[in-house]
Amino acid sequence: FRSKLPSLNKSPPSPVPVLPDINWQPASLHFQHTSIIYGNRKMRFNTRGLKKEFITPRTNDEVHRSIELCSITKVLISTPQMQRLRQLKQLSVSYITYINTMHTRFEHSLGVMHISEQLLLGIRGRQPQLGITDKDIICVKIAGLLHDIGHGPFSHVYDGIFRKQLKQAEEKGEWLGHKFDTSIYKDLPEVMDGWAHEDASLMMIDGMLKGLGLEIDESDLDGPLKQIGDGIDARSFGIWDRTSELEVTTDKEFDEESENDENGHSYTSPLPNELVLTSRDWIFIKECIVGGAIPPKGVSIKKFTKSGQKKAQLIGRPHPHSSFLYTIVCNKQSGFDTDKIDYLARDSMCAHGSNCIADLLPKMIEKAFVAWAKCGGEEGQKKSASEDKPGMQMMICYPDNMVQNMMSFFEQRYKEHQRIYTHHKTQRVNFEICDILLLAEPHFRVTIIDDGDDINAPPPDAISLKLPVSRAMINPDSYLELTDHVLDQIMQSDTIELRPARILIKRLRSHKIYQRIHTQIINNESWTQALWEMRESSIVAEVLKLSKMDMSDNDSNDLGEDDIIVEKMQIHHGMKDKNPVDFMRFLPKKYHRQLLNSPQNLPTAVQIPGSTYRKPDIFLQKSVRVFCRSSDHAKEKRLKKYYAEFIGDLRNQEEPNAKNYSFQFDGYIPQTPTGRLKSIPLTQESPPSVTQSPNKYVDNSPHPDVPKSLLDKVKKRSRNY
Repeated sequence: FRSKLPSLNKSPPSPVPVLPDINWQPASLHFQHTSIIYGNRKMRFNTRGLKKEFITPRTNDEVHRSIELCSITKVLISTPQMQRLRQLKQLSVSYITYINTMHTRFEHSLGVMHISEQLLLGIRGRQPQLGITDKDIICVKIAGLLHDIGHGPFSHVYDGIFRKQLKQAEEKGEWLGHKFDTSIYKDLPEVMDGWAHEDASLMMIDGMLKGLGLEIDESDLDGPLKQIGDGIDARSFGIWDRTSELEVTTDKEFDEESENDENGHSYTSPLPNELVLTSRDWIFIKECIVGGAIPPKGVSIKKFTKSGQKKAQLIGRPHPHSSFLYTIVCNKQSGFDTDKIDYLARDSMCAHGSNCIADLLPKMIEKAFVAWAKCGGEEGQKKSASEDKPGMQMMICYPDNMVQNMMSFFEQRYKEHQRIYTHHKTQRVNFEICDILLLAEPHFRVTIIDDGDDINAPPPDAISLKLPVSRAMINPDSYLELTDHVLDQIMQSDTIELRPARILIKRLRSHKIYQRIHTQIINNESWTQALWEMRESSIVAEVLKLSKMDMSDNDSNDLGEDDIIVEKMQIHHGMKDKNPVDFMRFLPKKYHRQLLNSPQNLPTAVQIPGSTYRKPDIFLQKSVRVFCRSSDHAKEKRLKKYYAEFIGDLRNQEEPNAKNYSFQFDGYIPQTPTGRLKSIPLTQESPPSVTQSPNKYVDNSPHPDVPKSLLDKVKKRSRNY
């Protein structure tokens, strides 16, 4: 076994840099033997420590200009789990609508890491009495870096509409006229109920640590991570950037095989206990990603939350004075966190060239402070409440003059969901991608083969793992291979059963995407409410029923169930139909001096009444959208015709006294205050403004009260010009 280890007298070549624009000084690869005793066995691993950086490495960023990296984040960035994020576009296929939205989740993760660190450093500088430690900062920083490590391909499509349509395919046993064989799941584990990408993030963190030869040791939470293989030494896996301030303690066996720098500090020596990242710290990192206590193995975060276990004890930082740390990366109280700050700033900049969020960023960081508050948020209130202050917890708050800026932030979120994330063109492509993946599901496999590490050694017994696309997330190794390039892998396959999927990919690459038929905003009228309450399948059935009743049309163009897609969509400001600013807390200026008090005597921030600042009339917009899968224009016209009849019948049924109107298909058809219809062209999709309700559209059409003679004069004058 020892003969297979690399020579200790030579250092292996430095790894290839993986980040552009970084002054890279690779982590030290000075290997040594680390002895670990398990039971009666003494095992030796080939491990290395982290190198202290004398020159702080930085990387350029489009939003934040420059991002600082440390020794531990450089090691994490170099792992396959983080490098996979380079192959996942942040906005999926939004580049079809906005050609510059080609940025990836890798860039976004670096941005969240940077904002999280700067926010916490600023709070510590302004309120040193809070006792925020370097380990607190590095843990929150790592949580920001790894929060999206479990994302699937095509942004939220994989854990969103793909999962929903997968259930329909399993129930029907077919998809788009092709057999869907559910026997492929016979010997595979079941997917956790309520699974989402956050659950995969927890799994991928464990896989990342395993690749570094480490593992969380739940039996020794305050000790270093468990050493389970070659890689990073658990005793030196921590904050090396501060070792110049502390005396490095080493043991004799460790020093015999380590190298020292010109200052006498060993790169591979164990760190002081206060600087080593322990198992408790890594559980805390997971809790920061979740925004609360993590569920047990085999239980999804969503199911764990709904099961009534909100009072589950936190492990990472259970003290009530540390509760605000859990709202930095994932804020379940108000929805205002570093994740949303970065993706809104980055996405709006790439799509529209807008700097509105980026311009607010300095204020959000510089004016944040911690105070006591009573919050009505869904998560975190009871489990971290102080015994001395019942119902209160320490929260990140802002001065009361920041309330309008915070409202603007959530308004921008609403706008970007309208313009980018749920844009009808992007969503049509998302449905087409779902159809491709479902057609390929029974026949395509994500394959993993263990080829070993040495290219000159004889190949080991090939242990392959083959999983369908929908089950690749159950294994961290197979999930590594599932990226946005899955369509290329399907296209390159010569399997005859994948021919329907390949044809659909060719259609997508030729920009022949599904067509939008109609979008109906749900307002206060009873017939729109009835439309919203109907199931999608019921709407499709009613349209098909009208199509079959019309015997005058050619039967060859008859509509089928697979030709129609009905989508119910909700866009909100972050807290469904509630005002998210109501869940934030603000402090009047006269109490700011009390922010230097001890944690127990900090002032109490309050909720700002909504009547004192400008806010939208509504916070939740519902709509029903209909798309056509078929590329046959005749079918598209028939779908428009019969969907119009369906809407007309529904309105007459709900409102018998309503006047007949001409149903138009050139865009949204909201109602104006005068009852007149206003049509909006498809090329300029304009949902209700964030400051208006759907019933408050301005009618730009000629008003019946305007004299006809005046209108004629205006037209004549326009022709003369």
